[in-house]
Amino acid sequence: MDAQALRWCLLPDFDLQFSRPRMAASWRARVRATVLRGVPWRFAPSRHSVVDGVLVVTRAVNEERVVDPLLPGRSPVSFPGLRDRPDGEARRDPAAVELLAWAEGFLVRHGRVELLPRWRDAVWGTAHHLQRYLAADWSRFRAVVVPRQSHPFVRALIVAAEAHGVPVVFVPHSPLTHWQVDLPVSYAGMRGVAERETIVRVMGADPVRIDVIGRPDTDLIEAPMPVLRRELPGVVAVSPDPEWQLRELFELVRAADVGPVVVAPHPRSDRAVLQRIVPRGWSIASTNRTLELLREGPPWLIQCSSGVAWESAVLGIPTGDVRLGGRRPDYPFLESPVFAALTSSDDVRRFVGAAAARDRAALRAESLGWCAIDGAAAVARGRALIDSADRALAGRRIADAWAPGGVLERRSPLTSGETA
Repeated sequence: MDAQALRWCLLPDFDLQFSRPRMAASWRARVRATVLRGVPWRFAPSRHSVVDGVLVVTRAVNEERVVDPLLPGRSPVSFPGLRDRPDGEARRDPAAVELLAWAEGFLVRHGRVELLPRWRDAVWGTAHHLQRYLAADWSRFRAVVVPRQSHPFVRALIVAAEAHGVPVVFVPHSPLTHWQVDLPVSYAGMRGVAERETIVRVMGADPVRIDVIGRPDTDLIEAPMPVLRRELPGVVAVSPDPEWQLRELFELVRAADVGPVVVAPHPRSDRAVLQRIVPRGWSIASTNRTLELLREGPPWLIQCSSGVAWESAVLGIPTGDVRLGGRRPDYPFLESPVFAALTSSDDVRRFVGAAAARDRAALRAESLGWCAIDGAAAVARGRALIDSADRALAGRRIADAWAPGGVLERRSPLTSGETA
């Protein structure tokens, strides 16, 4: 196995995990770190499907929502041995052994041993995916579509597709994040002009292969903004964050005493945890999508670096962004002053009190700068992009931020004077 390829697959996810605050290891993590240290873990599998020779890989509901309108009628497809536990071959591979030794040493030196079980499993699992993907028959595929590019298993698929001469197309499942400036693909369809401009500015990328396709999974832009209804509860939209972080968010809002609140779960939220920790008097939405609540015209929405902020903004719903511990928003669009930055309960109280007076038109205009196309028009653009994929460009990455010397690779504490 190519050690550089394995490292390339793992670094983005490792960097993201290392950047998050340290937290106590759960009992499961402690068991994995000690009692089960040598036991291969069974990873959450990706979902693979195919239609008309286009292979799609998804790992979350939000990703499927984006690709479903672009590539309907897909059939499940499997790769031999992929769903097995990482076997001895993957765990004995010199590249995996070397990278695991580096990962363990790095975490010990930096006092982040709570990440050890996760990183160990990721090394084994990614090595396993690389082996299985590379050994598969790719003759039936003319293109690969990925709605995320940072997960190690997805990156292993990208490596294998390139090795077999199959072009990769990226269609984002969320607004642009600071780590999505990385486009290690042959073709990319971004949601809006500002997203493409950000990638070009940060990466120095050629915009020719970065198309603006919009958002195929919503139909909001042509719809009128809803009338805001003060009698409705305000909405607190949550991400699938750890319990301690959700508690901090809830306490920040609860202490502001802003009246009725409904919590809108993320598709990957653990509802049992939410039921246990939501403040007394709050409710949890039963809808499948937060968008259903937003169409009703709630008086405000509060979230913590969530992509749902674009949906609320395009509907002109006053939107606050909680920044716990001075956290920078994951999404560049949230750095606009039209989104209220909330760092304390006093901030929340002022935001809710002044929500009715906020400039809804300015909020909508800002959101359109980042995505001004959705629905049928976005579906048509996305399909045209996928259909244009040419094998001649397979392996010619638009912007490889994690290649040696790449923009994100240079900035990462994982690679500052230390190499795998």
